[in-house]
Parts: sequence; C-alpha cells; structure tokens
Amino acid sequence: MSTAYPTLSVGPILVNPSPAFDPSIRSQAEDGQVISRRRFTGNKKQFELTYNNLTAADKVLLETLQNTVGIGADTITWTSEDPNDLTAYIVRLSPEGIKFENKPSDYSKYMATFTFIED
Repeated sequence: MSTAYPTLSVGPILVNPSPAFDPSIRSQAEDGQVISRRRFTGNKKQFELTYNNLTAADKVLLETLQNTVGIGADTITWTSEDPNDLTAYIVRLSPEGIKFENKPSDYSKYMATFTFIED
C-alpha cells in the first residue's frame, strides 16, 4: 500500500519532469553500426523537487515520510503541484533520499532536495 505524501507549509520549486532512464537498448555490430530497439517497459518520469523555507515541523514530516517508506523500499502517492498537471503519481524516493540544509539567512528554516521516480 502506498503512503500518502504530507501537506507542507510551502510549495516546492519543481523541476520539469524528465525521463528516469533511456528506454532503448543498443548494441554495436562489428562493422561499427549501432543496432537499437525500444524496451518493452513504459517510460517512467522522475521529478526533482527543492523546497525552500521549510519549518522544523515540515522537516519532521519529510523525515517521517522517508523513514516510513524506507527511502525507495515502498511507494508514495504524490500529486504534482504543477498547475498544468495535477496528476496523482505513484513514486519512490531515489536512493539518495532527502537532503536537508539549514538556510544560512535563517537557521530556523530548512531547504530540502530530493528526486521522485515514477513507479
């Protein structure tokens, strides 16, 4: 069962979705010619998100989410916050997990960056 993504006090800076991997298989023949074909799997997207000015409560929500899903072990139901695409996606955190930093201008605020990969 998928875990719901928490509601945070601020919205993300969403980088446009991009392909999660190259959906082609290539091999090179002895004469140098490249032979390729499409994989039979679907094209998965990845979403790179950055949050600025997160509160301590937001940080706890994201840490709890990361611990609950075991980074990429379980799925998350996440709705894109792009006004042109309010699609609900089933995603996993990338193996790097969520990276947190204190904001140098205000140590009570945090910045978080992470990548979702469509399941």
